[in-house]
Amino acid sequence: MLDLIRSAGPISRVEVAETTGLTQATISTVVRELLDDGLVVEAGRAESTGGKPRVRLEINPASRLGIGVNLSLESITYVVANLAGTIVGRQRVAGAGSDGPISVVPRMAADIASLIERLGLDRDAIVGIGLAAPGPIDRERGTITMAPALPDWNGFPVRSALSTATGYPCTLDNDADAAALGEYWLGATEGHSVYASIYMGTGIGSGIVIDGTIYRGASSNVGELGHLTVDATGPVCTCGNRGCLELYATPARVVEAAVLRAAEGELSLSLTGDVATDFATIATAAAHGDAVATELIESSAQYLAAAVVSLANLFDVELIVLAGSAFAAAGAVYVRYLSDALRTRALARLTHPVEVRASVNGYDAAAIGAATLVMQDRLSPRSLRAVTMTSA
Repeated sequence: MLDLIRSAGPISRVEVAETTGLTQATISTVVRELLDDGLVVEAGRAESTGGKPRVRLEINPASRLGIGVNLSLESITYVVANLAGTIVGRQRVAGAGSDGPISVVPRMAADIASLIERLGLDRDAIVGIGLAAPGPIDRERGTITMAPALPDWNGFPVRSALSTATGYPCTLDNDADAAALGEYWLGATEGHSVYASIYMGTGIGSGIVIDGTIYRGASSNVGELGHLTVDATGPVCTCGNRGCLELYATPARVVEAAVLRAAEGELSLSLTGDVATDFATIATAAAHGDAVATELIESSAQYLAAAVVSLANLFDVELIVLAGSAFAAAGAVYVRYLSDALRTRALARLTHPVEVRASVNGYDAAAIGAATLVMQDRLSPRSLRAVTMTSA
């Protein structure tokens, strides 16, 4: 009911009952509890339709706050979101790099404390911290299990460590799943109940939402798109598979190829050695017509398009949202290639189109999703199905 009021409010008790199928007695009891907890407020009356005007209910955004943290090799992003999904504050700092969790977790705790202080947040309103990390993860144990980008973190109890360091409950999730949830809260998936969020930063992952519910699989590791084989005779990946997408399409691979082309005198760009910065430089050069830079970005997009067609065929999605730092730098190219591939190669293309959109907030989607995830887990620990009831 809280989710419904958040997504559809202002809404009357009668409308809540009609939408949920619950009895008026149940509605009255639960609404009173929500009002007493400060989660919901009465927001005036609707226009009369002949009888007594109905009192309308809406969420009290400031009553609860969630802190989202997106951990990656290149950057750590912090976002504070309120119950309505509005961003209260954000901060981006240097990533984990080659440092292990023993040194990075205390730094994260200090960053969070500083952010709370700078924003003047009510500490009692903070329900917890959501941590989004590259997968695979063990959500039950709160550990990163085999992330190639963060090998020193594998098996480390990062969820409990961050909770102990900050004093707040912590929830751990895959960054792609968090981004998929973030896109919903940001309004990027409106009108679509079956969609995928492709998240590309250091690696490539996807979050799958089916009928309004994140599909997690047996161990919350669905959607490792980067380890889908795109070349059966390709090189062996660090995951043990062969010819994985991440060997061909990630920003790191684009930068590696650019370095080689620069050494051969075919590309003249000032590269720094920082993957995110260099990828953005290549993307900018491509946008300005540099032929080699364009070739490198388009090659990545072509490989990703092949994988996304397979994803669309497996899950029959109707929307693809592109999130993450890579798409923030070169989203237009990827949207074009993925759209063309899905329009001509997806099996369901004659039944329904598959739309491709860039994220409304590509850099922060995973952090926003993590912030909303911890509120979802703490306040209404169910699936997303209830959140999307109004679109049913």
